[in-house]
Amino acid sequence: MSDTKITVVVPIYNAEKYIRRCVDSIIAQSYKNLEVLLMDDGSTDGTPGILDEYAGKDERVKAIHKENTGHANSRNCGLLQATGEFITFMDCDDYMHPDFIEKMYGAICEDGSDMACCSFRYVDEEGKELDWSEPVLERKCVSGADAQRVFLLTHNIEGFSWNKLVRRSILMEHELRYAEDQKAFVDMLLWYRSISFSNKVSFVPDKLYDYYQMPGSVVHTIGDEKMGNFITTTGNIRRQATENGLGREGEYYATSRMLNQIYDQIRIDLKGFFRPGFFRKYGWQELFGDSGRYVRKRIKSFATEWEIMGGFKLFLVRLYLKK
Repeated sequence: MSDTKITVVVPIYNAEKYIRRCVDSIIAQSYKNLEVLLMDDGSTDGTPGILDEYAGKDERVKAIHKENTGHANSRNCGLLQATGEFITFMDCDDYMHPDFIEKMYGAICEDGSDMACCSFRYVDEEGKELDWSEPVLERKCVSGADAQRVFLLTHNIEGFSWNKLVRRSILMEHELRYAEDQKAFVDMLLWYRSISFSNKVSFVPDKLYDYYQMPGSVVHTIGDEKMGNFITTTGNIRRQATENGLGREGEYYATSRMLNQIYDQIRIDLKGFFRPGFFRKYGWQELFGDSGRYVRKRIKSFATEWEIMGGFKLFLVRLYLKK
């Protein structure tokens, strides 16, 4: 098992305040046969020197300095330079638990699968777990088709890059790349397609990754460009799901995720007295491609908890969107 090289790719930009926590968590992994690619995306602070320091101390670590072209391009460059049989991606401000690689790859070996997905924690800047909804996974192995349904109908896999370990050949043979023409939501379609090309997917229930939430982060606000990226991404996933014979599930995914996105934005706008948001800027057709009545119908087709939370969210969205 330890003969298999596994690559960890980290896109990095101006991360001198927290990059040591990230890299330390990688090199401290109980699984040792690693290749660590630190992709410096033209940082202008002290980040490049820190990365060179790590590369000088650990032969598994490579510091790759490139011009600033965005995190999607950094991930794609890392993918192309990787030599590991399996690959995972990490955000530079997060933390990987010491047994992340060991448990993820162990599940793959045990099940003979192409990919593993694990649970994770949302934590604040000090590492304290937040009271947010988190994935609920059982330890089991499912087919790629069943894993697609989990992706589309629940929040237990999500489209994040960092809670997955995948056979690199899946990405290379199918030419799967991060969307460099988008500012946000660049990984969701890639990981849905990766799951669809996997014969089997292993689920690991352990919370093996800490996803840090920084106060005031722009990640949690959305403007016109990011909303356009979100509409494009969910639409692409819906179309891909339809091609894969999961049209109803794809419609539910696109509709429910948009409903959640607007609901989250409403909460942010209310706290800021509508300064950060786009109250009454968008309509139903722009966001959902349909009227509110059909949005409700799509959501109810799969959401067992609809009558409680789904109805409340839709009520607020009705008030928020332009007529």
